[in-house]
Formats: sequence, C-alpha cells, structure tokens
Amino acid sequence: MVDVDAETRRALERGERGRQRCAEGLAGGDAELLAEAIGLLTEALAVLDGADERWPELAYAVGVAYAAAANPGDARAFDQARLCFRRVLRAAPVDAHRIRAAAHVAAARIGAGSRGTPWGLLFDPPSADEIATALRRLGTDALVQLVPGTAVLTLADGSTRVLDLPELDYGLRLVTGDQENWSAAVDALCGWAWTAVMGPILDALPRSFARAPSLVLIPAGPFGMVPWHGAWREVDGRRRHALQDAQISYSASPRLLCEVAGRRLGDLGPRRPIEIGRTAGDPVAFVPAAGHDEAWRRGTEYLTAGTHAVVSTLWPVDDATTGLVLYMAHHYLNRRDLPPAQALRMAQLWLRDHKRGIPAAMPAELAAKARAISSDDPTRWAGFIHSGW
Repeated sequence: MVDVDAETRRALERGERGRQRCAEGLAGGDAELLAEAIGLLTEALAVLDGADERWPELAYAVGVAYAAAANPGDARAFDQARLCFRRVLRAAPVDAHRIRAAAHVAAARIGAGSRGTPWGLLFDPPSADEIATALRRLGTDALVQLVPGTAVLTLADGSTRVLDLPELDYGLRLVTGDQENWSAAVDALCGWAWTAVMGPILDALPRSFARAPSLVLIPAGPFGMVPWHGAWREVDGRRRHALQDAQISYSASPRLLCEVAGRRLGDLGPRRPIEIGRTAGDPVAFVPAAGHDEAWRRGTEYLTAGTHAVVSTLWPVDDATTGLVLYMAHHYLNRRDLPPAQALRMAQLWLRDHKRGIPAAMPAELAAKARAISSDDPTRWAGFIHSGW
C-alpha cells in the first residue's frame, strides 16, 4: 500500500466523496449534489500533485460535474469543463488509454444538451477487463473508440491497442440531407472513411476463417455522423464496403455497452417470433431519426429504457427503403434465427445487392419497390445502424 501523508490522505478522501456526490447527482439530476461534488473535487485537486496517478480520474470527474450541472448556454461552466478535460489529457500517461479516450469523448459532448449521451453513462469509464467481459458476452471481438487522431481498440481478451489515424479530426466535412448532390457526398465521405479509419482498424483485428470479425464503434462528437460501416475501397474493379468484411455495431459509451451486455435476454431467447417494435422497452426497436442530431440521443434513450437492441438511422430515410430494411431484418431474425445485429447487416447486404432475391412471403407492393430500388445509393442502406445486443 502506498504510504501517503495526512494532507494527501484527506485530499484523496475528499476526492472520493466528490466522486460519490457526482454519481448521486447524475443519477438524480440533483444540481446541489453536483455543486457539492465540484467543491470537494476541486479542493482535492488543489492539494494533490498533478503527477499523482489519481489526479486524472478526479479531474475527469469534476469536468463531468461542471458539464452536467451547466445550464444551456452557460459558457463559463462549459469552459471549466473543457479545461478539466484538457488537463486530464495533459496529466494522464500516454498509455492511460481508458481515461484519455473518455476525456476526448466527454469534451466532444459538451454543449449538446439533451441531444447528447447522458453524462451518467460517461462518468465512470469501465476498465479494459470490464469491457472484455462485455465483449465476450456479446460475442464481439473489439470495442473501438474513435477520438481525434486515434482509434483505441479494446479486444475481447482484455488487451488494448492504439492506432494512429492522422486524418481523423474534427475538421472533416460531414454531409447533410439537404445539401446538393447528397448521395455523391455520402459516397465520397465513405471512400475517405476506408482509407483514413476503417481499413487500418480492420487490418488490426484478429482474423478468423470461420466468420467475419465483429466490432462496436464509439465515435466521439461529429465522428458519430459518419456511416463507418459504409466505408469502401475498390477490389478487382468493384466497390467493397466495410459491412461486407465485418459486423459493425455502435454504442454511445463503453459504460452503456457494459450495462446492456449484462442484461438477461429472456425476450431474445430461442423462443420466437421477435417483432421490431417502435416503443422504448420493446426487446428490439426501430428508432428513426427526424434529424441528424437525434440519431444517438433517441437510440440511447431506448437502450437505457430496457430495449436490448436498437435499429436506428443516422439521417431521415425514405419510407420505401425503411420498409424494405425492416422487413428483411425481421425475415432474418425469425426465418434465419439471426441475432439483431446480424439480421440488420444481412438486410443491408441484401439491399445493396442488385441481384437481390425477393422472399416469396414479401407483400406484392413491397416486392415491387424491392425490384425498383437502386443498390448503388449509399444514402439508403448505409443510413441504418445497430446498437445493443
């Protein structure tokens, strides 16, 4: 046990009380508890040496408390939170991947208000061992956190790898549904996404001849609006997308991933059928995005309300495409007995196949749309994402 002097010991005790008050304040939305947490944590940090191994954790906690307690438009509180997260990045060792990634994600979350991931899901980043346990339970190979310039990979064996991705920065040009030549813009973004991010990540994953690798992405800030599964490169003169090479899901935070993975899945067991509902708490639910800023918020709300698996959209998708994707996902869930993540992937691969077969049971009107819809437009199939089980 490390021998510390009395003043340091008292500071650590205040810091721990501050973390507890912060957790309680986040759970209950209690501004007074958050204010008390800020006071206790600030006092502790003032006493502790910045080189102390516990300093980054406490600085991270007070940053979360400042951001969570801030009223909309409270620039001073937001600046204090950003300063705390910058200090975490300066003080944390370069190999402290968990807290460094958390600081990047939290800094990107500041100012998003009710549209962002709940601060309670960002407050206590899980350890690599916790993440590995969740990954094994989900049958997933890796959790990948995308932060500026870096991908932090936590593998199912508990090991961590860091990839340098110099092209991954917040200056990337995102696409919006109202811009001219939207389909071409999404296509160009997905081409960049392979070279800059997804190619290096998939090359770094352990390979198995038995199945495609499976990963969960946690993209920080604006990276969350990139359809990473739609990343493509040319192979033998034809487009090949990341979705063809890997099962790719998404999560708002490592803590949410661990919480969902720890649930009992009686509703998703072998006794079927499984319906894709529209209500928070349904075992599998579809959550359409009314706008770009709703994609992550609503999906997270459903998962925290008890939904096990969410199919959502990164942007508004037309009714015909939505109907086809959901019909085929339901088909693969129930006729092929696939889990939700694989069912959505197969539905997307079906939609992007210009030789797609039409199930005999598909309603005639929907079948006509399936024959007419283009397989070359990424704004259709790439807009859908999976989260949860």
